[in-house]
Amino acid sequence: MAIPRSPYIAGKAISGARGFAGRDDVFRLVQTVLAQSDSNAIVLFGQRRIGKTSILLNLQQRLPSPPFVAVFFDLQDRARKQLGQVLYELAQTIALDLELAAPDKTQFDDNGAGFREAFLPTVYEA
Repeated sequence: MAIPRSPYIAGKAISGARGFAGRDDVFRLVQTVLAQSDSNAIVLFGQRRIGKTSILLNLQQRLPSPPFVAVFFDLQDRARKQLGQVLYELAQTIALDLELAAPDKTQFDDNGAGFREAFLPTVYEA
């Protein structure tokens, strides 16, 4: 009897349906949590190399849009940057994905007020 080949591979994150297997339970949970009006955060955690990034990348195809738009933003290598710079880079990524005008860098401060009070309202409006 042949042992079935595992669909899970080590390597680069998988961003499309091809080569991505399983995890339907995770996608159902994410959709359930997002549908609840009193939930505003989801934490995906686990050991290295188990597919967290692949799940995040595949959310872009799996979440119903509208009302949701999944934006992938990698925080790796940004730990030494000031918060204002990271929020500006996040805003650039969001604006690009939503086809919005590029954000004004001067809006972004290290306490997050500009991101929260100036940028996010334009995103919600769009």
